[in-house]
Amino acid sequence: MFVLLLGAVVGDVTGQVCFKLGLNADEAPPRPGPIGFVMALVRSPWVIVGLAVYVVEFVIWYAALTLAPLSLAFPFAALSYCGVVLASKFILHEQVSRQRWLATVVVAIGVALVCIP
Repeated sequence: MFVLLLGAVVGDVTGQVCFKLGLNADEAPPRPGPIGFVMALVRSPWVIVGLAVYVVEFVIWYAALTLAPLSLAFPFAALSYCGVVLASKFILHEQVSRQRWLATVVVAIGVALVCIP
């Protein structure tokens, strides 16, 4: 059960990082307007990979929900917030403030309190 939940969290974080990489890619500038933006998204390999990861994550999440109570699974999913902060720092090389690190630790502690029997 926890392996499926962790797989869903990893999938969520991976998808978000792919989306961000796709939006930051130095490709040809999109045509102006909403249609140009959508066309740029559709042509971005990172966005396509992110969508594929989300499809897999969706299936893993539903498999996890068949085994875990929602009152445990949903708080566990909050670890995605922690994973995104870590990925932002170490993969995307973003600046992460002390306050954000502290909040991430608080979220992790909260998940531990809810999910560890």
